[in-house]
Amino acid sequence: MKHKTLLNVSLLFLLGSLLVNAQYERFLHKDYQGRAKEWGNFWTEKSVNTQYDSVLFFKELLEIRRTAIAHKDEGLEMDTYMSELGFFLYRKKYSEQVAFNVLNRTLKIAQQKRLLQEASVEKHFGVIYFHRIKNYELAFEHFLRMYELVKNVSKRTFPDKTNCLKELAYAYYYFEDYSKTIELAKASIQSEVEVNETAHLCKNYGLVGICFRKQNQLDSSDYYFKESLQISLNQRDTLWQGINYGELGYNAFKREYFTQAIPLLNQSLAIIRPRKEWTTMVKVLTTLGAIALLKGKVKEAEPLLAEAKKYADGQQQLELYNLLYPWLLKLYVQTEQPRLAVMYSDSAAWVKDSLQRQFSARKILRAVQANQLRQHRAEMTDIKSQRTSKEQERNGVLLLLLIGFGLAVYVYQSQRKKYLQEQLISVQQLQIKEQELGLAKQQLQHFTQRVLEKNEFIEQLQGATILTDEQWEDFRALFEKVHGGYLRRTKEKFPSLTPAEIRFIALAKLQLSTKEMATMLGVSPVSVRSTWSRLRKKVQLTEEESLEKWLEMMGE
Repeated sequence: MKHKTLLNVSLLFLLGSLLVNAQYERFLHKDYQGRAKEWGNFWTEKSVNTQYDSVLFFKELLEIRRTAIAHKDEGLEMDTYMSELGFFLYRKKYSEQVAFNVLNRTLKIAQQKRLLQEASVEKHFGVIYFHRIKNYELAFEHFLRMYELVKNVSKRTFPDKTNCLKELAYAYYYFEDYSKTIELAKASIQSEVEVNETAHLCKNYGLVGICFRKQNQLDSSDYYFKESLQISLNQRDTLWQGINYGELGYNAFKREYFTQAIPLLNQSLAIIRPRKEWTTMVKVLTTLGAIALLKGKVKEAEPLLAEAKKYADGQQQLELYNLLYPWLLKLYVQTEQPRLAVMYSDSAAWVKDSLQRQFSARKILRAVQANQLRQHRAEMTDIKSQRTSKEQERNGVLLLLLIGFGLAVYVYQSQRKKYLQEQLISVQQLQIKEQELGLAKQQLQHFTQRVLEKNEFIEQLQGATILTDEQWEDFRALFEKVHGGYLRRTKEKFPSLTPAEIRFIALAKLQLSTKEMATMLGVSPVSVRSTWSRLRKKVQLTEEESLEKWLEMMGE
């Protein structure tokens, strides 16, 4: 009876194993494209779906991997490693260090097996460095290695080619390299056209259209937006239809073809309003409001721009404010509302400056990162050169040993001792270089963090209110942290300055307008100007001397 029970258990286990293997045999021995279609559901439903049970996920994944290994299917085996990578990359609870460990392991496996998934791993490396770490130079290194792997491969052979090209195109767009963006987006388009796929065509055609607009080539821009529109019509994709009508309408507006622009914009608005595509809503409403203003229809423009502002406030995107605020300024100038006109004049200038500051910070950070990488490579080259030199020296010693056996023992002992000492020094130097590299990376991270923190502090200062002494002390502490003891040094130079004058100097240093100062201090603009007049007299500043230069001298 006992033997019969054991036999039944064994049969059940064998049957279970056969059923498991049969369940996953549909993945076996397919080409990349065929397997990608089968594997896509597993990826979306289980790998990156945070609701799917992780224990069950790994149980299934290991069964598929065992099936692949048993049937010697390296492609399927590699896909299981890629799915595991997706699990750790896109489930937010895992740290970046865990993600990097899995990325490095997966890249090594792909390289050993010489499979095209290596390009996908390089893409994921680039995405993490670009969007999470903000190390743009390292991101581009991985993206470019990815590009070299996929540029001469068809999408039929490697279905992920479109995504790879798209990521690199958007990285160049982020740094306003429009020519390179166009080149890569066109390549991405071509990869899909070759296999009659359309998943990314609207977006890529639209990206090319935007780049040509940025270069003021509106005819080319129109061409690509029309291509995107035709695809969206064929696919019955109403979202992209609305976006493309809006972009074509905006191009017509740029040419001042208002008669052509208005129906396109209204058609876009009718489609995207029920879809709640707020970004396009802001652009379309702003453009319609601008046309109404330019045609002298102020009453028609006002509700359009007001609605655009409502949706822009919901999105909180500087690019949308940069488009909207100049037209709100024009509106309030034409309706003779100077208070609102001044407010939007200041706001428009601030938004434009903020966008430029952000772009400059990205460029500076990338330049710093490039310099760090150059230094690292130079150091590693120097170390390799030293090792080569030592190897040549050792070969010379061996040659001398062959020539003079009589001196062999003495020469060998001396050179051997010298060689060991130099090897020890070389190893120590390598360790020092690696430590210096680690320190440089930390300094770069600290530098990046300080730039971000300083921008955040400045935004807090510009939005503060300092009516009470307690608010002033909080403001003063934050100000001194950003500007490194500026007010303390100023007070030491000019002991007779009153607290009110010190507050005025702090706000002037932030380049606030008289109106903004009055709001923060809870006084009238006249009081602010009076304080400034008294201050000029106290420090004997002539009318010809500029405020900005004097403020710089006071804090030195």
